[in-house]
Amino acid sequence: MKKRIISLLLVGMMTVSLATACGKGNEPEPEKPNSSNQTLGELEHKPVDVDVSGIAGMNDFNSQLIAYVGENGYEKENYMISPTSYKAALCLAAAGANGQTQDELLKAMGFQNVDEMNAWYSMVYNETVDFNDSLEAEKESIAEIQSDPDMADYYTVDGEPDGAFRLVNSIWANEDGNPEFTQEYIDLAKEMYSAPATTVPGADFADAVNSWVSDATDGLINSITNDMSSVDLALVNALYLRAGWVDSFPEGGTVVDDFTTIDSDTVTKSYMCKQDDTYYYEDENGKLIILPLDYGVKAAFVLGEIDDIDTALKEATEYEVDIKLPKLDMESEFGSSVLIGYLKSQGVELAFDMSGNADFSTMSTVPVYISDILQKTRIKTDEEGLEAAAVTAIMMTESAAMPEEKEVKTFYATEPFKFFVYTELENEENEILFYGHMVK
Repeated sequence: MKKRIISLLLVGMMTVSLATACGKGNEPEPEKPNSSNQTLGELEHKPVDVDVSGIAGMNDFNSQLIAYVGENGYEKENYMISPTSYKAALCLAAAGANGQTQDELLKAMGFQNVDEMNAWYSMVYNETVDFNDSLEAEKESIAEIQSDPDMADYYTVDGEPDGAFRLVNSIWANEDGNPEFTQEYIDLAKEMYSAPATTVPGADFADAVNSWVSDATDGLINSITNDMSSVDLALVNALYLRAGWVDSFPEGGTVVDDFTTIDSDTVTKSYMCKQDDTYYYEDENGKLIILPLDYGVKAAFVLGEIDDIDTALKEATEYEVDIKLPKLDMESEFGSSVLIGYLKSQGVELAFDMSGNADFSTMSTVPVYISDILQKTRIKTDEEGLEAAAVTAIMMTESAAMPEEKEVKTFYATEPFKFFVYTELENEENEILFYGHMVK
């Protein structure tokens, strides 16, 4: 089975103290993550055959975004952000942009051109395909064992394989607004990003988008926002993962113990504990472990301040490790102050210009601009595995275009002038009714 790390797919911040060993009293087992797996009827995705090995800016986007979040009010907060969902939503926006507007978005994402952007998206999407193919293959193998009495005598099947990994998109138009998606963009979004286009009356707009969000995340995130009254177009991405640990934590080993916060306060947490062979890295600044999940995805946990996480992941070596991790049930929300603020810090300006200079002419029949970007995330872990989701929505609003400047002539009667009052006769001749002049 292919095992690979999806670098910085889900990033959380937590300051942890592991000074106390496992072994204190048990806590009641929490409700396990939802095991239902709704099908969204995803459209066939067509990968682009472009080499992305030289795209140096991809990891820069991840690390710079994470640094920006920490520097803007979250350094002392628990949070999780999804660079992948954020970037996927930006792909939908950049695909509908033109000229300098598109160039600024591409540069902020670390891409030189649209082909590189599409290749990155295909690469991530293909990870979800590999995951789900492996899951289905295991289900078929178990079904074969269960249907053969001879094999069933020799093999024990411990439960039905479960999991889900999806990266899905949708684009939405407010029926009551003036902007509409162009047919070119509808076709592009469907072919490249498997994103169906839906037009909804304004009164139902938020409910329709939120229903899609809930379906896409198996209910882990129920809504992205309840107020879309000023939104004309919405570009929405959802990222969802549910997977079991390859080696689960024993339920009997879960204990309640102290946790030292970033401000040196003490609170209690419910800790999962086990001693197991796993990949471990340590240097003078911190330590890291890698816990594999089913079907190729991995989770990494970091103590301290390791400078180069990518190097640590590559250099991690298998050791027997005594592990003690708090269970997670964490929700986060990010708005324009972070998500638009980050893009502006990377030089994106035109996309947010409401005066008509933003060029999304591939996307919209009338000028629009990005008026808001929202992301919600949630993660839950227990002894069996992990469930995580992120939803990112880019809101587009019709531009308040400035009136075209017209040439202005002047007529100042500050010197002698003539005047007359006239009417136009039926034969189209002008009949002068009164004539005069002023000379003094």
